[in-house]
Amino acid sequence: MIVKTNGGLSVISAFVDGIGSAISLDLPMYTTVIESDSDKIGDQKILETLEIIRNKYSINKKYSVEIKSQIPQSVGLKSSSAMTLSLLYAILRLNRIYLKEDELLRSAAEISLKNKTSITGALDDISMCYYGGLTVTDNFDFRLIRRIKIENTPVIIAYPKFYHRSTYDMKDIDFKKYKKYIQKLELLLNSKYVYETMVLNGYLFGSLFGYDPEIINYFLGSGAIFSGISGKGPAVFAIYEDNEDRDNAASKFSYQNYNIIKSRINNDGINIIYQ
Repeated sequence: MIVKTNGGLSVISAFVDGIGSAISLDLPMYTTVIESDSDKIGDQKILETLEIIRNKYSINKKYSVEIKSQIPQSVGLKSSSAMTLSLLYAILRLNRIYLKEDELLRSAAEISLKNKTSITGALDDISMCYYGGLTVTDNFDFRLIRRIKIENTPVIIAYPKFYHRSTYDMKDIDFKKYKKYIQKLELLLNSKYVYETMVLNGYLFGSLFGYDPEIINYFLGSGAIFSGISGKGPAVFAIYEDNEDRDNAASKFSYQNYNIIKSRINNDGINIIYQ
């Protein structure tokens, strides 16, 4: 079985009061899961996640798992949520275990806590990977608040070649003191100012963990209508009105310590592309 899902960007990070939001990008991950005589898995985190799933659902089978992904890891683009959800989705389908959508999403969030890829459960990111588009969730109560289809806007992603960031880098921070700020962002998002919310959310976490303003300045000077940090970063996003501006900006990007990806906002949810 091959399951496809996508990465995405943070709109509101859920660390402060549990309310989180994410938006889907055309950054596909393909997860191939086949029943096997023995586990054939090259990544320790994937093996750990598989073991959590087997224990949770009393599954005794062995699997070969291969993931081919265009989502850069550990830079704030939701690779861990995509991996956890797609692996869970495939294993349950192969064993003919069918959960309601809310049960499936909650299960994936609980597994994200157990495999330590998230300190909130990342229900916002997991829901985004499942539905596509934009999702808003209450991560503390494991509840989907709403989901919205978004225009397929051109995007550039820039991320450092030699620097990654772990969610557990921030486990000792007291986020409660930023509650009023985040609540204002929630009101802004409720008024459908999606990209403005993303920029201001990134500003908070960039101020806590550092960011390179020169990259953002470059994108804004190249025709981007919005640019900022994706959640805790370090990835930077730039939103463009048309493909021509985005492609010109990408072709002239000259920062040697960064990789860039041309992508789009999309509304594609999880799907099985080979049974």
